[in-house]
Amino acid sequence: MASPRVDNRTDFVVHPQVILDRDGEKLACIVKATAECASTLGGAVEIAPKARRRPVRLADVPWGEPEKSSIAYPADLCVRKAATDVVVVARAHAPGGRPIQTIDVYVGVGPLRKALQVHGLRVWERDGMGISAPRPIAQLEMRYDFAWGGFDDSDAEHPVEEARNPVGMGVARDPKTLTDLQAPHIDDPAAPLKTWRTRPPPAGVGPVGRHWEPRRRYIGTYDERWKEMRAPLPPEDQDDRHNQCASPGLIADPPLAGGEEVRLLNLVPEGGPTTFALPRIALEIEFRVKDREPEVFRPHLDTVLIDLLGLRPRQPVAIEMVWRAAVRAPRQVQEARVVVREVLWTRGGATRS
Repeated sequence: MASPRVDNRTDFVVHPQVILDRDGEKLACIVKATAECASTLGGAVEIAPKARRRPVRLADVPWGEPEKSSIAYPADLCVRKAATDVVVVARAHAPGGRPIQTIDVYVGVGPLRKALQVHGLRVWERDGMGISAPRPIAQLEMRYDFAWGGFDDSDAEHPVEEARNPVGMGVARDPKTLTDLQAPHIDDPAAPLKTWRTRPPPAGVGPVGRHWEPRRRYIGTYDERWKEMRAPLPPEDQDDRHNQCASPGLIADPPLAGGEEVRLLNLVPEGGPTTFALPRIALEIEFRVKDREPEVFRPHLDTVLIDLLGLRPRQPVAIEMVWRAAVRAPRQVQEARVVVREVLWTRGGATRS
């Protein structure tokens, strides 16, 4: 497949790709920086060496079986994001590594705050009208599979779904069937799960599935008229909020600018706090297309992914930071040139959209 010429003047990964947008094909340029923090307590954050720079992900990466488990790492492909998604990929760890009944988890990035509780094994009691005390737990993956939610198709014609988390635990057509089954492990302390009637918001810090709420409501109308009049373009009523994949409470609008403090709790082995600051990076993306005036963008930071899985001495905390810009795609994409360069960091947003 033909591709534009790339003049990458940074230490980051640059990925140009033609993507269908509501008004036609766009030539998008997605830039990903990979940073690392070797110390979990206020350590210096440095750009990762070339061998550990992460590529732009072309598809979602699930925790387990596709469509049956939640997403661990979201795809980076889209034309626009108006705000900044903050995604955390991690396990909860008991302080000191000693099992306890409930592990407190906290994620703070700049103005964003999210607190959760991770419980050990507990079961539903009395036809779903109660939950047993949790057993001690040492660690647990922070995935929506272990939070409130689920899908019950025991009546195929009238399935019951928690649209905000269809892969979770606890949803049942008949609450009597819940007795002695595992109850969700991950809770929002502001809305703790007490009975099957509680139906709290799903608790998590990872990405939300494309077909889950709230993303589902923004995807647009794919009906017969769309098939006849617009396919394969997205529907006219598709909302860019469909592209925001972070958990509710972890979407920054206005967007993050870089330099924000990150504060985490009990998401590294042995538990305890983790603190560092996001790197201060500003980019300029220039599109040079034959027979057009150059178009220059200074995009805002639209994705921050903090990866704390598999930490060990030579595997530091990894931080992915993503920026993007797009223009109308040329007929001959190979006639386009994309230039990416770093510029002086200032707190602010894009100069064009």
